[in-house]
Amino acid sequence: MIYFSLAIGLILVIFLSFTTFGLWTKYTNTKMIKGFLLPGTIVHELSHALLCLITGTTIKELNLFTSNSTGIKYDKPKIPFLFDFIITVAPILGCAFFIVFISKMLSNPIHLNNTFPKEIHFTFKGFFDLIQHLLDTVWVTLNSFKNQLHIENIRHIFFVLAIIVFTVSMAPHKQDIKHLVLGFSIISLILFFVEKTDVRLLKYKSWNYFIQELWVITTLTISILATMLFITLTIMGFIKGYRLTFGHKGSSK
Repeated sequence: MIYFSLAIGLILVIFLSFTTFGLWTKYTNTKMIKGFLLPGTIVHELSHALLCLITGTTIKELNLFTSNSTGIKYDKPKIPFLFDFIITVAPILGCAFFIVFISKMLSNPIHLNNTFPKEIHFTFKGFFDLIQHLLDTVWVTLNSFKNQLHIENIRHIFFVLAIIVFTVSMAPHKQDIKHLVLGFSIISLILFFVEKTDVRLLKYKSWNYFIQELWVITTLTISILATMLFITLTIMGFIKGYRLTFGHKGSSK
């Protein structure tokens, strides 16, 4: 059931990053936010571009450093949906790679649990058990991160900033969400039925390592994005409450 857990987790990443990025760019200084997220934006767009080249999709425009806009435009892929999914999922994997890479470069400042979910029956109750396990893992990840974080350590500060930049930069464009959600769902179903035919992919070290790293980065990303979204909504609530309370009083004579 690890594949269903990953699919649900990655779908949560899609919506959390999309919502957080949307709120940041709508209600804050757009230039400041774009400047802060620039490293993640570059990785995001170059990941699209790389997969466009691999799939033979023509790139019409690629902007990374222009002041008015950043982004990529490309022609319709040769194989609809399959290449659409591959191109749209690239930034998530690209940003995840850089989080893992930076963590390795900093000698893994935060150690996280990479235990897979236990076997859960493919039933209605099993689905909710799966959701519960994912939420528990996210909570454990957040607590582990909080307990091991030393704000006075420059490596930890740099790692936190990098995580925030690259997790928020995973945010897909609105039109890409349908390809991502459907794609992750189909892949998880395929891998589930492959496992049911007694083809144990996890016995291969390279595949097991990849899934473990993806599981860790998924739960970490959900933890960070959920925290950032909560903080963002709380600040927005206080600001709106302040304006409603004092704004009207100041305007009335």
